Amino acid sequence: MEEGNHFIGAGDTGCMVAAELCRIYKGMREGLFQAEQDRPHNHLHIHCYPCAAKVCFDDKDHLVILGGSLSEPDLRDARDAFRDKHPYLMLTVATDYRKVMNTGGYRALPDECLIFPDAVHCAPVKLAQLVLQIFLIHTPWYISTRGSLVGYDLADTKAIFAGKTAKVITMTSDKVHYKKHFLKLLNTHRSGLGQTQGVLASFWGLDLRDMNNLRLKVSRLLTDADVVFTLHDLPDDESHIKATLFYTL
Repeated sequence: MEEGNHFIGAGDTGCMVAAELCRIYKGMREGLFQAEQDRPHNHLHIHCYPCAAKVCFDDKDHLVILGGSLSEPDLRDARDAFRDKHPYLMLTVATDYRKVMNTGGYRALPDECLIFPDAVHCAPVKLAQLVLQIFLIHTPWYISTRGSLVGYDLADTKAIFAGKTAKVITMTSDKVHYKKHFLKLLNTHRSGLGQTQGVLASFWGLDLRDMNNLRLKVSRLLTDADVVFTLHDLPDDESHIKATLFYTL
């Protein structure tokens, strides 16, 4: 198994996500890494379970993302298998969580965060795009041209999200109306955000001043929560502002 960061798709849903992720990653790979950092250790390696079952975690820098449907046995089996390998932190991006969670059948493991995207982002291609964002959030700028421009790493995510479940909400907007759309996003999810204990807000395509303005809007809404953020450049041919918020439930 290659060293580095891994996405593991489990079950039919997870394998469809893996296929979409391979396609997207291949299309953007050229120019994604700084020339001197284009090494296997820094890449995202994409697999389907159980082919990835032999991977071992002996380095806390490993980013391990599981993806699939909670209603499919393969995702449950993969979570059990990798729990026993003691990864530093496992991020499980899961669909079909509403009916499963309503039965009380799932809890995040001590070194895991269960991540639930909203319904419009549960299609395989949307989940693949989310996984790629998670990878880039935990990759610094000096490694990837789209990595985080501020200091942030997997230890920060572990401090806030380990042993918890998290909701994901996203916004995409043109450059003229992004402030209005971001406020609408916050207002739509005000109830859930008002009860959270921690938020990771990632902004794409803004400069530092504009990002700080949006970050302050989040901080003012969540006076009792830990709020951390990342900032990312976008290629010149991508004109839309993006924001992705992960918040604990």
